[in-house]
Amino acid sequence: MTKEETIKPIIIGIMGGSASGKTTFATALTEELADYSPITLHQDLYFRDWAEYTPEEREKVVTANHPDAVRWDVLITDVEKLRASQPIETPTPGTRAASRGDENKTTQPSRVVIVEGHLIYWNEQLRDLIDIKLFLDVDAHERVLRRLLRDVGTRSGSLESAISWYRRDVLPNFPIYTEPCKQYADLIIPFLNDNPIALHTVVAGIRAHLSSDN
Repeated sequence: MTKEETIKPIIIGIMGGSASGKTTFATALTEELADYSPITLHQDLYFRDWAEYTPEEREKVVTANHPDAVRWDVLITDVEKLRASQPIETPTPGTRAASRGDENKTTQPSRVVIVEGHLIYWNEQLRDLIDIKLFLDVDAHERVLRRLLRDVGTRSGSLESAISWYRRDVLPNFPIYTEPCKQYADLIIPFLNDNPIALHTVVAGIRAHLSSDN
């Protein structure tokens, strides 16, 4: 076994409310750490497909903001594999990504693994696998506006359906399952606008951590 194979990858978590900029920050980290070829696991790819319910039942129980929405067993297993420098296969049967026919993909391990999602610190087992935990903090009004612009503009949904979903699923669950997880963060990052100082600080910390393992 080579030295590179014995060095444990660093796992970075990025959590925050819906439309707080998690994917944007993950992309920025990936660009800044390009020499390490970071990989990103998006929590959304591990959402359940709810196939065990009839369409009528599914309409009542489906959620994307309650922990029941996530296939934690699969997500945790994949993070454990990457932590052990093993490849993973996605999408997994039983997830929405698989049900909609996303292309099968093999993700090779990397020294830098980013896990992003609005529920990831809620699960203690997953939380314990993450070395650096970031939380993006954005005013609730701004997140609502960003989400509506995304759902109605980019995704061509109706304003009525976007508001209805926000009222039914986001509003009751965010203060219970997402916002309290700030307490687990190593660093809370204001992200109303791009925050280059925070980005460069995080990048410097990651590089220092990686250098200490060499």
